[in-house]
Amino acid sequence: MSRMYRLFLISASFLILAQLAIAQGDPTTASLHGVITDTTGALVPRASVTLQSSDNGIVRTAQTDGTGHYAFQLLPPAQYTLSATLTGFKSYRQQGISLDPGQSATQDVVLEVGSSSEQIVVTSQAPLLQTDNANISADVSARQVVELPLNLRNIFGLATLNSSVNNTTQSQVLNGGGASTNGNADQDISFLSFGGGFFGTSAFLLDGIWDTAGDWGGVVYVPSVDSVEEFKVQNNSFTAQYGWSTGNVINVVTKSGTSKFHGSAFEFYRNSALDSNLYFANAQGLERPDFHRNQFGFSAGGPLYIPRFYKQREKTFVFGLYEHLYSSTPSVATNTVPTAGFLAGDFSAALGSQQGVDALGRPILTGQIYDPSSARLLTAGQVDPKTGLVARSTGYIRNPVPGNNLAAYTTLNPQAVRILSYYPHPTSNGLVNNFAASGTAPSDSNEYTIRIDHNFTQASRIYGRYSYKSEYKTGAPEYWGASDPAGPGNLRPNNRYQLVLGFNHVFTPTFMMNLTGGFEHWGEGSNNQSKGFHPSTLGLPGYLDQNSAEFPIIAVGGGNASIPAETALGPTGGAENTAYRPTGSIGADFNKIVGHHTLSFGFMGVESQNNFSSLYQTQLNFGGTFTDGPDPDAPSSNTGNGVAQALFGVIDGGNTGVAFNPAISKKYSGLYLQDDWAATSKLTLNIGVRYETQLAPTYRHNTASFFDPALPNPIGTAIHQTLPGAVVFTGSNHRGTYDTNWTNIAPRLGLSYSLLPKLAVRGGFGLFYPPSAYLGGASTSGFSTSTNVIPAAPGSRVPDPSVTISNPWPQGLRSVTGNTLGQLQDVGFSTASYWRSRKSSYVEQWMFGIQYGFTKNDVLDVTYVGNHGLHMLTGGLDASQLDPKYLPMGTTALNNPVSNPFYGQITSSGCNLGQPTVSQSQLLQPFPQFCGVTQNDAPAGFSNYNALQVNYNRRFSQGLNLLVSYTFSKFIDNVEGTNSWAYTSNAGPANNYNLAAERSVDSGDIPHSLVVNYIYELPVGRGKKVGSHFNRTTNAVLGGWQVSGITTAKSGIPLGITGSNINSYGGNPRPDVTGNVHLQHKTIQEWFNTNAFALAPYGTFGTAPRNFSDLRGPGYQNWDLSIMKNWNFTEDTRLQFRAEMYNAFNHANFYTPNTGLGSGSFGVITNTFPARDIQLAMKFYW
Repeated sequence: MSRMYRLFLISASFLILAQLAIAQGDPTTASLHGVITDTTGALVPRASVTLQSSDNGIVRTAQTDGTGHYAFQLLPPAQYTLSATLTGFKSYRQQGISLDPGQSATQDVVLEVGSSSEQIVVTSQAPLLQTDNANISADVSARQVVELPLNLRNIFGLATLNSSVNNTTQSQVLNGGGASTNGNADQDISFLSFGGGFFGTSAFLLDGIWDTAGDWGGVVYVPSVDSVEEFKVQNNSFTAQYGWSTGNVINVVTKSGTSKFHGSAFEFYRNSALDSNLYFANAQGLERPDFHRNQFGFSAGGPLYIPRFYKQREKTFVFGLYEHLYSSTPSVATNTVPTAGFLAGDFSAALGSQQGVDALGRPILTGQIYDPSSARLLTAGQVDPKTGLVARSTGYIRNPVPGNNLAAYTTLNPQAVRILSYYPHPTSNGLVNNFAASGTAPSDSNEYTIRIDHNFTQASRIYGRYSYKSEYKTGAPEYWGASDPAGPGNLRPNNRYQLVLGFNHVFTPTFMMNLTGGFEHWGEGSNNQSKGFHPSTLGLPGYLDQNSAEFPIIAVGGGNASIPAETALGPTGGAENTAYRPTGSIGADFNKIVGHHTLSFGFMGVESQNNFSSLYQTQLNFGGTFTDGPDPDAPSSNTGNGVAQALFGVIDGGNTGVAFNPAISKKYSGLYLQDDWAATSKLTLNIGVRYETQLAPTYRHNTASFFDPALPNPIGTAIHQTLPGAVVFTGSNHRGTYDTNWTNIAPRLGLSYSLLPKLAVRGGFGLFYPPSAYLGGASTSGFSTSTNVIPAAPGSRVPDPSVTISNPWPQGLRSVTGNTLGQLQDVGFSTASYWRSRKSSYVEQWMFGIQYGFTKNDVLDVTYVGNHGLHMLTGGLDASQLDPKYLPMGTTALNNPVSNPFYGQITSSGCNLGQPTVSQSQLLQPFPQFCGVTQNDAPAGFSNYNALQVNYNRRFSQGLNLLVSYTFSKFIDNVEGTNSWAYTSNAGPANNYNLAAERSVDSGDIPHSLVVNYIYELPVGRGKKVGSHFNRTTNAVLGGWQVSGITTAKSGIPLGITGSNINSYGGNPRPDVTGNVHLQHKTIQEWFNTNAFALAPYGTFGTAPRNFSDLRGPGYQNWDLSIMKNWNFTEDTRLQFRAEMYNAFNHANFYTPNTGLGSGSFGVITNTFPARDIQLAMKFYW
């Protein structure tokens, strides 16, 4: 941590001293250039050009070169006035030129012959037509930022105004790509995916510094809407200054103070009384859930003026903001808890009708409990010595508990009685969903921002910003009461701050420099209501009090579906933990104009850390499998019970261990050189190259390891075999958790050709390297441990009597050995880590399109965009999957116990490798010395994206601002990305030996996407077409109305059908397609033909694709509307009322149907996205 602060302090010193530092191109500034000619079209050299902004006091001067060209670089976003003079010509003055962050604007000037005392004044903005680069971008103006309806006011939600941007989680994709509105909404927006890009491969820049965390790519700081000056989405950015992404960048610039005092005060209010009820809630007669949210604050900015002390109004400018958000969502939990009879050992209420007879002729009753220790082998025709009955068939059998009265049959386990006593008492009769309780889930946050800009001279400018956001969220209410440590109650603190410094200096009109530096910190945690609880008070081993000081997870199953599982005891949302994610970035950008060449060069550096601490979450499972029967190998349906198994004192699974608290760091740097060459008056070439280095993550004190699949394991020598695959600890000679690639060179090429004065042809190609790894993928085995409960010996149907609740791990716990085991680490257990050698992920992007400018304010852009990704990261690949060539051997042969060559060499194991015998399938695995091997962040994916993008942009003019964005695309890949939890359940490969067969459309593939946003001032009132002569009273009622909105229409996402197959020996097999999957008349009760699927036969992986391109969920249609009324008091002062309606027409947007073959709701749609929500607001601008 101290190293991160030193990094920032060093960079800050460099900034203040204006010396060279590590650098990146500055996306927070703009440029303006053009050609000056006379009325005959002749070029005008040596004309004096001045650019001035009254907003921030900036004044720049230049002179046209021999070809009439002028250029201004590194301009702060603002309103500017351009002037041009030359003896013999009339003076030229153009006002109202608005420059946005990252914009490269062109403004040509025509000088008329005459006296310089005569002046031509033009009031207009620079044309929207881009004639000097091939970048595809969508600028969102300051007015759009504050006046478009934006639920929860999450600024990054504006990225979805670009129709090629979606969100990678299924719910977010269907929600039009917008941010969710729950307590995690700030980071949920991190799942944005730009056309053809995987989650976590896009860049988020805030005031020019990196704004994402290194562990999973989450956005660190989300600024308040009222603190944002400009918002820009840059797709396919072919300039070399952008890296560490797939070429897609979200660039946000915050507000600064100006020469006049301005500010705002606002209150946004949500109440469920204004909202509509959900579709299915209405159908079931359920009331609308209660909800409240208040979001209020104020902002102010202007020149820094302190009477008698500081009066330089044109030197220093200040902006500040405060915002508070509070929401409260009452909720009701419905749980299944044991009845008093169950807790006393009486399960007679679960007994039902007879469903057959067992091998001894005894009746099999629904809900029957069987004695775990009574399992034995019968031989047909022989007398069972336990009962004296003759066996009718050969096989295993268990004895039923008479009358299901366990208390009369045996002594109840005292530890189980104590543990189960923490269940709340049922609030209703019945065995299922018999407990209900209400709670509230409040969320509260406070945000503060202050920014200072200072002009030392016209050539030197510095700025700094500090932002802080403190919040807490309710993970789960204390439904079972605050005094019950087994309850689910959970609070999640979430605090972020960001510090940014920037320095601009103009050495000469043709040589400029920009330096940036920033430090940000994101800390969050999870605090459970059982914090500090000692498991030893339950009768569990005392060593758990140190490593697992909270209530353990007690998972109580329903047996073989006799009744649904009981709700688990303990903090099911995860163990108590904290995560601190500091990130430092420093940079600079240099621009040199040499004739028709604008040279840019620089370097970017980022260091991200993840410091994580957690308890180990101990879990004990009482699934009921030892109490079902009568045949333990093929138990009858609806037999057995987890509560009964617990009272027998029998555990059938679980684990405990020692959590390791790592401190992880990764570093990135990128050098670039760019030449923007105005080759002719019509042709501009953008030629660049970037060299990037992504160092492998390192762990403090070398407390990590990677996996080398080719390295011979020492255990092989002991058994006289050559066994590849060993764990390698990092050390002084190899600190990285994999081998760093040093050859990441990224060429960039763009061109823009003015075919006609209003028509530009543009094209580009670029190579991009997204993040090569996320923090936390290396193994910390040896420094952390996990020990599984082994409930029975291999092949035994009787629980191991030495495994008890008071001592679930009689074999002892795996000890923390550090790196002392060397390459024998994890032998006999499972291992998951990075592999030593890994290729860099990269994406090739290309585009070709045309832009036509109808006017200066209206541009149509039609573009073909394509990209191809190689070695893309996916989640963990099962490297120990059994080779499919062995599957024809059959289950019996593969599960058959054989002599274990590791016996005597492996003395402790998580999968029976320490036993005399082991299954045949274990020895046939690629790495038989391990229980399992997982390759984390495997670079095994490819992707292919092709799209037609059509955008019409009308800058605000004559009362209307309009952006129409349409994308027609196809996105194909073979993996779903790095974090499988961000995707649908069919993400895993069916067969890791044939990833090419996984080729299908991506889970987020959306062929048609249309997004329209608009702001329209009604032409009614003073100064308008209608009512220009209204008196004050009439104008106050009828004037000042405007409408804004976002309309979204998207295709449904593809469906992937899943189906379990217990004989897959790894992989994620899918079902067979046996018929036409489509229905002529689909309904929400049957969205597709559910009879067209069947479980794949043993030894196969199913014929269903990963995702169906022609079988999709419901499409999405949504209108978000805002009706506003403005009361103008002065030119700069007004009061605004807003009524914002999200899903204004209350259209039912359905979720995707259940796609799990075998589920009772297979093919059924059971939920929708939010119904109409209404938000009221008042804003005062001054």
